[in-house]
Amino acid sequence: MTVKYITFIELTPEFLRLPMDERRSYVPKWSRLASKHGLKIVFWGMPMGVKENVVCVFETQSGNDAFFKFQREWLGPGTPDVCKRIKGTRTIQVF
Repeated sequence: MTVKYITFIELTPEFLRLPMDERRSYVPKWSRLASKHGLKIVFWGMPMGVKENVVCVFETQSGNDAFFKFQREWLGPGTPDVCKRIKGTRTIQVF
């Protein structure tokens, strides 16, 4: 079954101070990391009316385990990189 994850991403102030081209370069990096875990970014954009700065829609045939493993590596809890770029996320799972 195909599962999609609508993920709202709140970026850190330090990340938002980077030049726009440098910030945009992160989406392909996120896409490659997602692919490593069996996910793909279907589309991404800038949401309106919420505190988050970016929204990405991820898709997988592999179920929740793939998304949770990806998210763990992407956000880096327990590592020195935690919260350097991404302050927090909220995710809605859709079928």
